[in-house]
Amino acid sequence: MREIPQPEAIVELVEIAVRHPWPKNQAEKDALFKRLGWGHGKKSPANTNDARDIADHFHLEPRDDGPPIFATSRELDGLIESIHVQLRLDSAPPDPQATQCFDAILRQLTDLHGEPTIPWHGQRGLRKMWNVNGIDIDVTYNDSRSSLNIGIQDERFFAEVEAYARANSAE
Repeated sequence: MREIPQPEAIVELVEIAVRHPWPKNQAEKDALFKRLGWGHGKKSPANTNDARDIADHFHLEPRDDGPPIFATSRELDGLIESIHVQLRLDSAPPDPQATQCFDAILRQLTDLHGEPTIPWHGQRGLRKMWNVNGIDIDVTYNDSRSSLNIGIQDERFFAEVEAYARANSAE
């Protein structure tokens, strides 16, 4: 069995997530997760000081023989803020298969949506971003550790959530 999911399976999940408007209530969130094939996972506090900030963990068994795909959604007061698909963890040693997966995901997303809108190159990683239907797709790869992560979030809704959090934070 492969350690890294097939790039096609990952791109398919991304496309399902960006095909419809970003969920703004529980029913829309449930519909998105149903389309993705995810049930609710283990909820835990996110790594912030805000008790309303919740991380919800999921995994999806792909249709091929690949490994499960792990994801986390971030919620604030029950509103989904973002989804992060983790294909390789930071602690993993470098792996050429992860580099090939990253390159294949970039090719497929570029074929579907054109060149990334926010290309970024860092000394220890690569990051490419697209905005599709008002939803940001953020593909980040750290080549020194073969860490691969895809973030998906609604740009306007994220700004609304941030503004709400600032307005309602205890100072």
